[in-house]
Amino acid sequence: MSRDTAVKITDEDRRQVDGSQLSAEIGIDRDEIDWRRQFTQFDQADEARLESMADTFDRIADHLVEEFYDHLQSYDEAVAILDSSSKPVEALKQSQSEYLRDLGRGEYGPDYFDRRARIGKIHDMLDLGPKVYLGAYSVYYEGILTAIADDVKQQFTRPDGGVAVSPESDASDVPEAQPASRSADADPGGMDVATAEDAIDTVVERALSVLKLLTLDQQVAMDTYIHSYSQQVESELQRRETISRDVQAAVEELRETSADVARTSQEINDIAEDQTESMQEVAGEVSSLSATVEEIASTTDEVRATSEAAADLAEDGQTSATEAIETMADVGEAATDVAEDVDQLQARVAEIDDVVEVINDIADQTNLLALNASIEAARAGEAGDGFGVVADEIKTLAQESREQAGRIEAMVQRIQADTDETVESLQDTNAAIESGIGQVEAAMDNLTDIVEAVDEAASGVEEVAKATDDQAASTEEVASMTDEAVEQAQRVRDEIQAVAAANEEQTAKVDDIGESVRRLTESADSE
Repeated sequence: MSRDTAVKITDEDRRQVDGSQLSAEIGIDRDEIDWRRQFTQFDQADEARLESMADTFDRIADHLVEEFYDHLQSYDEAVAILDSSSKPVEALKQSQSEYLRDLGRGEYGPDYFDRRARIGKIHDMLDLGPKVYLGAYSVYYEGILTAIADDVKQQFTRPDGGVAVSPESDASDVPEAQPASRSADADPGGMDVATAEDAIDTVVERALSVLKLLTLDQQVAMDTYIHSYSQQVESELQRRETISRDVQAAVEELRETSADVARTSQEINDIAEDQTESMQEVAGEVSSLSATVEEIASTTDEVRATSEAAADLAEDGQTSATEAIETMADVGEAATDVAEDVDQLQARVAEIDDVVEVINDIADQTNLLALNASIEAARAGEAGDGFGVVADEIKTLAQESREQAGRIEAMVQRIQADTDETVESLQDTNAAIESGIGQVEAAMDNLTDIVEAVDEAASGVEEVAKATDDQAASTEEVASMTDEAVEQAQRVRDEIQAVAAANEEQTAKVDDIGESVRRLTESADSE
């Protein structure tokens, strides 16, 4: 037999079942036992009959218990109940055998009923309900009644198979013994009626004594079931009362919560209305923002074009500045060449000045020679007149040479002055060229910075343009989402109104539940 079912009762559980305490709880004391014995008509004669059957119970106990458990184990429900006990089947059989022997011991006082109460409680703990417990007694009924019949037949049958004489009749009244195989065909009028009646009475009396005791046993067992059920019902009633109180409290809280929900729903509905209006305003603002962003995007495109044009102009300026630097460098080189030529001119003019001085010296010497010649001509008189004329001509020539030399010297001085001015102008020009080159180079650097700044600005404008495009797309998406939010806000408002309606319906149901719980509590109190 399988033992996989979860154990419901252990050896420790059995030890904790006190039969005397249980009898006291179900009200079975000596007075109750006496009353039940009287009511069931179980008297001392019954005790004597049962005690006289001690050998019978001892003889049939083991075999009858085997039949009892064979019968139980032929039903799955009964097997499941047996499997729920930690006590093995063989031990259970021993307990049942002891119970059958206990029927014939003649001791049917409080201790006997305590044992019956204990067995009934253990059966209840195993869920061995009346349908199985009482139903299985059919095996005991059949076995015990059959044993009683066998005993009586043996008692009233002679060893040779004939019918024994009734103790209450004369031997002359006993008919001649008939074989057992022929008894069914015997003439009824030839039988000892008293003997037959005695046999039947004996069977009936013994059977009634057994049935009375088993009835008392079953009463106690049913009392333990009822006691257990009463405890369960009492516990259930207490639990139901507790639950009712808890439910009442919960219903009251739920009613208050429903009222709060109603108020909150109204507040949320008002908020949803405001939110819907706000979202509509936001939708309008987002629409305006979208137009503004598109305008910014358009302006950004223009700025980007202007930045690109500025970059081109700056690059052209760089190119022109580079060319100007190159031209000024050429001018500087030319000015340097002119300065060198002027220096050479000054050197030549200085040489001319030296020549003029030589001419002046020659003129002075010539004039001196002419003077000396005039003096000599005067001394020579008429002989020297011709020489005097020559001397005058030489003197005149010397004078003219001196005058020409003076003019040349004046011209040389003017040339020197002009050359000095030219040198100064060239120096100023070189300085201006160098300054111009520096300024152009500075301008070049500035143009480079401008180009870089313009390029960076153009790049930034490009990024701004992209960002503006993205912003425009995002703004459109926000506008779409805002429209959806407006719709959702309207749906939320509608749903909140539905929630408010459902809450009102729930409040009505809560009131119904509260009324039902109140009636249930009153019913539990009345019970």
